[in-house]
Amino acid sequence: MKKTAQRFSFQRKETSGFTLVELLVVIAIIAILAAVVVLIINPLELTRRGRDAARLTDLANLQQAINVAVQESTGTASILCAGVGAGTGCTGTSGGAATRASNGSGWVKVDLSSQNSVSVPTLPADPLNTGVYVYTYTTNTPAAGQYPDKWEINAVLESQQQSGKMSTDGGNNNAVYEVGSDLVII
Repeated sequence: MKKTAQRFSFQRKETSGFTLVELLVVIAIIAILAAVVVLIINPLELTRRGRDAARLTDLANLQQAINVAVQESTGTASILCAGVGAGTGCTGTSGGAATRASNGSGWVKVDLSSQNSVSVPTLPADPLNTGVYVYTYTTNTPAAGQYPDKWEINAVLESQQQSGKMSTDGGNNNAVYEVGSDLVII
């Protein structure tokens, strides 16, 4: 008797794709990574920083434009309160229905449109321009017969990174960022 070799053939079952458990593990890992990235980046804080950067730029540009306008003024009327008589101060805010005209009728009462060295076609408005997030302009109230000679513009900064500037700007109010020739008017 002759022995014959028996052959066993093992067939391999071919599968393609992932199991449900593998997919759930990958989705859980991606979700955890996404949550960590959102916490690290903090998109709301980045948005606040962007608005604060716009505020700081607006106030710096206005400060420079008003300083140049004051240096170029030669008349006896007040450059800081266009159209207002002697002995009175003036104020304006960028919020609400305030005009952005740069001819002295806007929320900043300085006529920046007639100056030679200053080019301010329209006054800026706060990026939010509502509630406490508005720009405020005020001049001093001088003695009778005199015109205002000091001014201040305020804005509220909202980001954690920039909010420290409100207490170190040299003004008298730690809750707002102040620029101008006299930071204790408002």
